[in-house]
Amino acid sequence: MSRRDTTLSSFARGQCLRLPPPQEDAWSWQLRGSCRGYPAETFFPECYSRSEQRKRENAAKVICRQCPVLEQCRAHALRTPETHGVWGAMTAGERARALLRRHEYLPAVSPAGVDHPA
Repeated sequence: MSRRDTTLSSFARGQCLRLPPPQEDAWSWQLRGSCRGYPAETFFPECYSRSEQRKRENAAKVICRQCPVLEQCRAHALRTPETHGVWGAMTAGERARALLRRHEYLPAVSPAGVDHPA
């Protein structure tokens, strides 16, 4: 079995694939984040009632809104896309809706690169 087949087989069994190591210059902004002084569960609340979940998410957003790297964090979460937790003062649902809205405004382009008539 080839290395690729082994990796795909491992993935099929639900095991994690190895990701390349992060490049420090692409992630150094995280070192300046206000979130670094808080436990991870502050920004990744789970297993709570809907009202408790919202309360915890709102508390995380307050921290985010005062953060010096808010815009970088939000851009990262939208670009990646991060599917869990509060990033850049946005929940996963808010980020998903923002991405959908962004795609609504993209011009339709045919495979040949020609715009569709309006």
